[in-house]
Formats: sequence, C-alpha cells, structure tokens
Amino acid sequence: MSGAGLVFKDEAGFSMTPPQAKTWSQCGRTPVVRVRGRSRRRVPIAALTCYKPGHRSRLI
Repeated sequence: MSGAGLVFKDEAGFSMTPPQAKTWSQCGRTPVVRVRGRSRRRVPIAALTCYKPGHRSRLI
C-alpha cells in the first residue's frame, strides 16, 4: 500500500442579497418584509479535506 492520500476541494460563492420569498397578508394588503444588508457582494468560500489510508479522520 502506498502512502498516498486523498484530497477533496470544494469552492462556493454566496450572495449577500437575501433571497426573495412569498409571504402571507390580509386580503387587499401588500405584505412588507424588512430586510437588512442590501449589498450586492458575493462571499467566496473554499474548503479542503485530506484523508490518508490507515488514519482516522477527525474534526479539529
């Protein structure tokens, strides 16, 4: 068995703008949903996980 390991990499981007959703209101009244943080920025996130044969994976 070789000493090689296995590496998983993942990247994602999240928008800081809240998603639009439907809500309920009384008939004839427009519902008002207040939302903070109307930024158009995107936040990039990356993760890396390494596994080596014969070793247990653990969270640190």
